[in-house]
Amino acid sequence: MKHPLPRTPAAWLKEIRLAIADACEAKPVGRAIGEPIADSDLFHLAPLVCLKFRGRKLKGREAERVTKVALANYVVNSDPEGIDHGLEQRPMMAFTLCYVAAHLALDLVDEQQAEAILTYCEEHLGEEPC
Repeated sequence: MKHPLPRTPAAWLKEIRLAIADACEAKPVGRAIGEPIADSDLFHLAPLVCLKFRGRKLKGREAERVTKVALANYVVNSDPEGIDHGLEQRPMMAFTLCYVAAHLALDLVDEQQAEAILTYCEEHLGEEPC
């Protein structure tokens, strides 16, 4: 299901909440197959939810590239020796970072837009679990 691209940080926050809810739907499946999915694991699903919401293929070269970029952003922003934004303790912000980075990898937002979205979400998202 293709969603229109949000135009404001507030609209992005609304979509990110929908994206988190979509990712949370995987939790019962994880339990059913003996691989529980915690809130702290949801950031792994952010690139796939991005692709889904943008109507893109979930497999293939583009999906692999987008996933690598998004997860690399998580690693770079979680380095205790460098930049550490406490993402391990803030799983919804970790998801948000990867979700926005996936859009950056698809050239759907630029770095300035991504920064504005992340700043807005950091101020308004909260950390309510699924």
